[in-house]
Amino acid sequence: MRLWRLLYTVPLRIRGLFRRAQLERELDDELRDHIERRIAADVARGLAPEEARHAALRAMGGVEQRKEECRDARGTQLTDHLVQDIRYTWRMSRRTPAFTATVVLIMALGIGATAAIFSAANTVLFRPLPFVSPDRLVEFGTVGILEFQAYREQSRSFEALVAWRTADKNLQDGGEPERISAIAAERGLFDLLGVRPLAGRTFVASDPANVAVVSEGFWRRRFGGRPSLADWKVVIDREPFTVIGVMPDSFQFPYRAAKTDLWVPADLPRTDNWAQRIDVAIGRLKPGSTIDAAAAEWRAISQRLDSVRPPRRDRTVPMTPLTETVVGRSRSAVLTLLGAVAMVLLIACANVANLLLVRAEARKREVAVRLALGAGGRRLCIQFLTESIVLALVASVVAAAIAVALTRVLSTLASSQILRAFEIGLDWTTFVFLLAVAVGTGVVFGLVLALQAIRSDASGVLNAATGRASQGRRAAVTNQALVVVEVALALILLTGAGLLLRALFRLEAAPSGIVATEVVTLRMETLGLLPQQSPEPEGGSRLTPQGRYFRAIEERVSQIPGVRAAGFVTRLHVQSPGNTGEVTVAGQALAPDGRGARVRLREVSPGYFRALGIPLRAGRVPAEAERGIVVNETLVRQLLPAGADPVGRVLSRGTIVGVVGDVRQRLRLPPEPEIYAPLAGTGYTAATLVVNAAMPPDRLIELLRAAIREVNPNQTLFDIRTMDQVIAASHADVDLFLWLIGGFAVLAFALSIAGIYGVLSYAVAARRKEFAIRLALGADAGRLLRLVLAQGAVLIGAGVVVGIGGALALTRFLQTLLYEVTPTDPLTFAVATATLAGVAIVACLNPALRAMRLDPMTALRHD
Repeated sequence: MRLWRLLYTVPLRIRGLFRRAQLERELDDELRDHIERRIAADVARGLAPEEARHAALRAMGGVEQRKEECRDARGTQLTDHLVQDIRYTWRMSRRTPAFTATVVLIMALGIGATAAIFSAANTVLFRPLPFVSPDRLVEFGTVGILEFQAYREQSRSFEALVAWRTADKNLQDGGEPERISAIAAERGLFDLLGVRPLAGRTFVASDPANVAVVSEGFWRRRFGGRPSLADWKVVIDREPFTVIGVMPDSFQFPYRAAKTDLWVPADLPRTDNWAQRIDVAIGRLKPGSTIDAAAAEWRAISQRLDSVRPPRRDRTVPMTPLTETVVGRSRSAVLTLLGAVAMVLLIACANVANLLLVRAEARKREVAVRLALGAGGRRLCIQFLTESIVLALVASVVAAAIAVALTRVLSTLASSQILRAFEIGLDWTTFVFLLAVAVGTGVVFGLVLALQAIRSDASGVLNAATGRASQGRRAAVTNQALVVVEVALALILLTGAGLLLRALFRLEAAPSGIVATEVVTLRMETLGLLPQQSPEPEGGSRLTPQGRYFRAIEERVSQIPGVRAAGFVTRLHVQSPGNTGEVTVAGQALAPDGRGARVRLREVSPGYFRALGIPLRAGRVPAEAERGIVVNETLVRQLLPAGADPVGRVLSRGTIVGVVGDVRQRLRLPPEPEIYAPLAGTGYTAATLVVNAAMPPDRLIELLRAAIREVNPNQTLFDIRTMDQVIAASHADVDLFLWLIGGFAVLAFALSIAGIYGVLSYAVAARRKEFAIRLALGADAGRLLRLVLAQGAVLIGAGVVVGIGGALALTRFLQTLLYEVTPTDPLTFAVATATLAGVAIVACLNPALRAMRLDPMTALRHD
């Protein structure tokens, strides 16, 4: 029966929502007609018209009461109340615009920042990779080619296995040569990933080696987004390639800081050398198969291979889920940011709660009057909920705009630190989260305020001698507790930002061993060598074509007016740690395991040391054709006898002819033993040119382009940066966290100070009568000042104690980002605490001075 009644009234309720004005008119007409009929009947019985009207109205029992009963019958009373409450909220907002704007802005800042970081976390940590069944994709580490082929043939755990490698290319299709990010992969890569192109097709088994698939960005940049793929040609490394497909911007493989522009097919090299290896491969597990089973299968196959190859002690190969490879590096960073922004949200909520509680105290008389007139608790709950939710929804609109701006900034700042940063953006899940947070906070605030209003003593408020009720004890305790929470959370964020700032200062001040000012670096490859540049005898040895080419460029660059020095290096200090290798010293015993010492290896031209200001401590720099080597001071200290002359000592990698000062491979790491060999005698095809010149970097780069173009007009230059920029990039992760956590800390700091100020200001206003009586009875004004400051100091002190405990527990998550600074650094804690407490005490001064300057007569007369 109840179900039937509900179904029967649903159309009436819907009709009542959309035809409210017409229904009201119909209701008025119906009641009027009923009254007039009753009057006509009474007049017919002999009553006077006026007496008949009064009788009809008395019989009805009140027109407005009957209207309410009719509205209840058609089920629109709740809607009517909601509309009334929304209008009332609008009128109150117009009467107190400063309060409304403050609440909306604080909520918007907290919700917007949280939504932006949630979007990053959702994208990076929770959103599946854009491949078919990404949970079955596995990445392999470095593995031997023959071993990989045998496993691919014998494995029962994988549907497919594909090898690939980084193969960045030089685009030379007219105009300025361009360096593009490229991948050379076996033809089954796209099918294994389960992706489809935006246009054209991907590789098939019959494709030749000179076809290419390009990214959507490359397609739009070089071809203007033309829809037809017919006759698309690009010249890469002086060879023509046919473009057969375009991958959408949403596709990226592999995940790395620079998005891939081009994919070309490649085959595994034919070899019978078991030591020849491939860098990386990817596989797709069969349904139901696991990585552990695949690894066990690999060990079994590897053991069987020992019958046809030299046995290996380690038959394992690194296998990692592709999702973990992509996400693992960024997980701690994103979770740390999520925790930081959650603190900001909590502070914002505490601040808003304080503001709403203060306004609720100011509205106690209004609520008491409504309760006295018969308003029920349910009706008051609906009103307070409506007010809070309306404010929250308005704040959510502002928060959405803030979130959009922050996600763009985050995507830009984090592009080199978070692999999926380019995917960060607001989607429907973020907007649902934003709306849920907004509505959730609105509901919580509304319920708290409603419960406080319902539990208030209406008669006590109405019988109070003053029109202004003093603050209730429960509300005061709640306000103070919220302020303590705000101060504690703000201190945690300030301490984290302070630790990062100190770490950044230490990194920037760390002695790198090089001169970075007025130095420009650029990278190049020797893929445009002229045919006549072939090896030829020189100085009793043979220079490689690459060596001769690098020397020609170095000589031409050195002729530029203002250039002090120029030189090449295979792996630039600070930017790359360099290769590692083993070295032994002639005449010294080997280690018990028969291995030599581990050292860093770089190949340089003679001008490199002068270009970076690396001092020569002993001996000389070898000539280009010489086989001598240069070592650093750390190698001399660790590998050679103390006090012995290192020059002339014979190592397994050459004879030492010179010793140079130490240079840090990474700013966060101490110098390591290092060997420098002449670049000209090697076959390296890529190197970094370092130029030290007395001119602005922009002008020097322009002259370098022109000079290198004279040597080879087809030479592509890339990764052009000053050495200062190279050093700055080495601590980009610290910069990212410093910007974000520092921004959150500043916001939290401002909100907590505002919270302290607001609570004390209201406390002074609520105790206005008390202070006036104290002054009238002879209390000293200075005593009132100390009384208010003491109240503020207690709140600040409690917040600091809680905040220090929280900071000691949470700052350890920043340990990997800190350099020569511990997570419990006393100086940082002391400065953060002093800064927060000092500014908070200053914020307490204005309410305290207001209490001290109170005029007793004016205050008592007003009360």
